[in-house]
Amino acid sequence: MNYQSKYFYSRCLLAILAIVGTTLEIVKYGIGMLMYYTVQSNLLVALFSTYMVSALYRKKDLQSRSFLRIKAAVTMSIMITCVIYHLMLAPLATDFWRVENLLCHYIVPLYFLLDTLFLDKQRQYKWFDPIWWTTLPVIYLAFALINGLFIKWPIPEAKDSPFAYFFLNVPKYGWNFVLNYSVTIFIAYLLAGFALLLLKSIRVPNRSRKPRTV
Repeated sequence: MNYQSKYFYSRCLLAILAIVGTTLEIVKYGIGMLMYYTVQSNLLVALFSTYMVSALYRKKDLQSRSFLRIKAAVTMSIMITCVIYHLMLAPLATDFWRVENLLCHYIVPLYFLLDTLFLDKQRQYKWFDPIWWTTLPVIYLAFALINGLFIKWPIPEAKDSPFAYFFLNVPKYGWNFVLNYSVTIFIAYLLAGFALLLLKSIRVPNRSRKPRTV
C-alpha cells in the first residue's frame, strides 16, 4: 500500500463526519443554516474531503504543492470555526451537547487540522500564503454585513438575526464594536496562518531511511 492509498479510510471517515454534521444542521433547522459561516465551512470540508476520497480511489496525487496550498486554506477556514466558537460562542450556548454542534465545531475542524499536520508533506507553502488564506473569512464578513444591513434574510436560531453572530450586529453595538472584533479576528487568523506555515516548514527526518553503517 503506497502513501496515497494508506490514508483512504481515514479520509473516508473525515468526509462522512463532515457530511453528517452539515446535513444534520440543515435538516433540523432549515436551509437558512447555510447563512452561518460554521455550516459553510463544514460544507466546504465535506466537499473537499469527498474530493480527496475520490482522488485517492483514482490514485491521483494529493501531495502536489498546488493541492497542499489549497488544502491549507481549507484548514484555516474550518479552524476559525472551531476557535471562534470555543472562545466566543460556546460560553453563550444553551444547547451545547448536540451531535451536529460537536461535529461542526470541534470534531471535523480538529480532524481536518490533524490530517493537514500529520499526513501532508512538509515545506510546500509559500511565504505569502497565509495572506490569501484570509480570503474566505473576509468574503463571508462582507456577505454577512450586506445581508444584515440590506438584504435581511432571516437566520435560523440566531438571536441577532439577520446577523449570524452577535459581534456583527452593527445596529445594536455600533461600527466601532464590530470593527474592533473583526480586526482582532483578522489579525489572529493571519498570525495563525503564519504559525501553520512555520510548523509545516520544519524539516522532518525520514525515519524510514536506514542508518549508515561504518
